[in-house]
Amino acid sequence: MENTNLETFYTGSKTFRVGVISDTQLPPTKRQRQRDDRFVQNLLTALRTFQNMGADMILFAGDIGDGGTKYAFKTYAQALNTVYGDKKPIIQTIMGNHDHWNPNLFHYTHNHRKAFEKIVGTSARTHYVVNGFHFIGASPDSGSMTVGYAKTVDWIDAQLKIAEADSEGKPIFLLTHQQPLDTCYGSDDWGEENLGRVLEKYPNVINISGHSHYSILDERSVWQGAYTVLSTQSLSYTELEAGKENGTIPPHADKTPMGYCIDFDTDRFTFRRITFDGTPLGREEKANMRWTFPLPYVNDGRYAFACRRQANRAPTMPETAGTAVRKGNDVVITFRAGADDDFVHTYKVVADGQKPLYFFSDFYNGLDRMQKTVSLTLQSPQNIHGTYRIYAVDSWGVESETYTTVTI
Repeated sequence: MENTNLETFYTGSKTFRVGVISDTQLPPTKRQRQRDDRFVQNLLTALRTFQNMGADMILFAGDIGDGGTKYAFKTYAQALNTVYGDKKPIIQTIMGNHDHWNPNLFHYTHNHRKAFEKIVGTSARTHYVVNGFHFIGASPDSGSMTVGYAKTVDWIDAQLKIAEADSEGKPIFLLTHQQPLDTCYGSDDWGEENLGRVLEKYPNVINISGHSHYSILDERSVWQGAYTVLSTQSLSYTELEAGKENGTIPPHADKTPMGYCIDFDTDRFTFRRITFDGTPLGREEKANMRWTFPLPYVNDGRYAFACRRQANRAPTMPETAGTAVRKGNDVVITFRAGADDDFVHTYKVVADGQKPLYFFSDFYNGLDRMQKTVSLTLQSPQNIHGTYRIYAVDSWGVESETYTTVTI
């Protein structure tokens, strides 16, 4: 088993700030960067945001590059130097599954890990203690999508035992690329099969992960069972679940990269959702719905946290008529947006005798940017004539009782 020496840091204050980002998917070659530099710019904006916010530490949850190339790793290291120079905060970086991959042949080798450690200048497995809080960074041991921690879980277990003996009511932060299977939003499709059996032994673990690219505007992005899990979204593009007509990577999914700022106070730690589109630096989403955990933890070892599903109310739709325009074999329907105590996640479009169609709303681009008028394209509907009913569905799957009608 790989030995890891604990590294201890002090920020000079009991209150401190940690930035969390993931999944930059940086171009693997110079030529590809010349064609598309957006994700590099997103990384630079995120780092400048954290610098502007005075972050004392940055966590990066893997997938530096779209492939595990030296060029991608160098681009990441250069971005840190460009923004921070010699005045870097504490930085904990791990690899993701893409960082183990040859960008042209979807396989992985251990040479990628050696390149990462040499160029980025850190071990793929780290254990930091910052102001008395343990932060464990665990890269996957392979590029597998589903069993990337088959070997690394033993190392994680050993580090968690060390941290547990020293936690004194504090959370233990574990940074992994994948989230444990069937925990937070997206983990049913993208979760890892081995992590849960270890983490369930440590109720004060706060597992922070990347990989899925699912929107952290969704309240399901935080999960609490035997331990606590939060996903981070990405700095590249947003991805969502299958089964919607506008696709798992819906329109404009690369417009709103996001991550977290964790504020540590003497009696709590709070996750704030930050947008890195530069308008302005450090723009917070859902400031009225921050995820706050009290210190120390409650008696069972977990942190008091109330899932917002308990107070959820059904969305509503205007009981009005929308409009329809034919475009060849397709039909574009337009109607007033639904309303919800959080946001409308999906629109359900139903016509008698036809299979319901589901469309993502535009929530993933920022709640204050959601359109008040919605247009959806029905591609080659079974019966181009008839009346369609449009229902709103929230992120918990609760459907509106009211509906809007569109007659074609």
